[in-house]
Amino acid sequence: MMSRRPIPSRRPATAYVAVAAVIAAVAVIGWLARSMCAPQPAPSAAQPAVRNAWRVVWRAALTAHANAPVPVDAEGWIVTDDAGGVTRLSDTGKPLWRVSFSNQPFEASAAIHDRRVFAASTSGGVLALDAETGRALWSVTLDARFQHPPLLDAQGGGDAAVMRLVSQSDGRLFCLRVRDGLTLWQSEPTNRCDGEPAAGPYGIAYGNCDGAIHVFDAADGRRKGSIPVGTEDQMAGGLLSLPDSRLVAGTRQGNLVVANARTFVCEARTRVSENEAFLKPVRTQNGLIATGSEEGLVSLWFLRDTTLSQAGEYRFEQAIRDLAACGNRLFILTGGALHIADTPDAAVCRVALGDEVYGLALRDCVTAACVADGMLVCVKGEAHE
Repeated sequence: MMSRRPIPSRRPATAYVAVAAVIAAVAVIGWLARSMCAPQPAPSAAQPAVRNAWRVVWRAALTAHANAPVPVDAEGWIVTDDAGGVTRLSDTGKPLWRVSFSNQPFEASAAIHDRRVFAASTSGGVLALDAETGRALWSVTLDARFQHPPLLDAQGGGDAAVMRLVSQSDGRLFCLRVRDGLTLWQSEPTNRCDGEPAAGPYGIAYGNCDGAIHVFDAADGRRKGSIPVGTEDQMAGGLLSLPDSRLVAGTRQGNLVVANARTFVCEARTRVSENEAFLKPVRTQNGLIATGSEEGLVSLWFLRDTTLSQAGEYRFEQAIRDLAACGNRLFILTGGALHIADTPDAAVCRVALGDEVYGLALRDCVTAACVADGMLVCVKGEAHE
């Protein structure tokens, strides 16, 4: 069950009744169809001419505890798992190949570039596979623990293409050449780092367990500086990187913070949860920043200069497991279902998926996939007038 409350909202009582009726109708449709949902019009004058009916199009069994899938262009998905497996599935859910590596448990998704698949394990193994066949191209083992996907930088192409990884145990960054896995540089350690790194004009950055965001030079791994956020504001989630070199993150104290990676100043802070707020924030095309909480709240924010102003919220009965954005559309994983909303003032479509649901990934604005009850599930929206 979900409720949506735009902010500010001062409608007469009849409007509240109308909104409640719309939400109830959506819930009934979701209950009856379970895996198919047609969104109701939002209580807004401006409506898109074309909307989408959302449904589960296929489910594929997985052999181990899987991480979030990664799309392979328009040709399927790659899934890593904690048994050291890497699997490719077609766009209809058919298994195409699976390879397995001993003593290389994967706790992070793969990354894909130029028809090659890259994965890094908690045992320090980094490998490259041919995306068409699963054939191993190269592998190296580093003295590190990797629990986030490789961060690819292929702007230069050829030998200039690199990947960067952060070691969870001590915050060291590694830069490897994509062609053959050669280590180009390694940064100095900082502290235990559970946060996923981000890249931008500022270089490479990650939030740390010491309550600071550390920024590194992308060329050589030199630490450029740190942005103090708060001694109790440890960060274990990913950073949202904005075009102006600012970073948005959630903290252990339930704060949403904005830090400037050029000036090394924490510019904005607001409370979004009474618990930890480690879920990586996302940003829509129209500039809304969305974050989810353990209390089942998805809050929407506009960043104006150095002020976060709340623009709306969606409330659910269970914790938010994952968030993604494409265009102005939000995808919300909670309560065993995928919820889709065209922000900021749209009705939410609910597609039931299962009990244990996590690992949300998007191919485009009408195709999503995640793991549900040990299966990879693909959800699509079909356009209609």
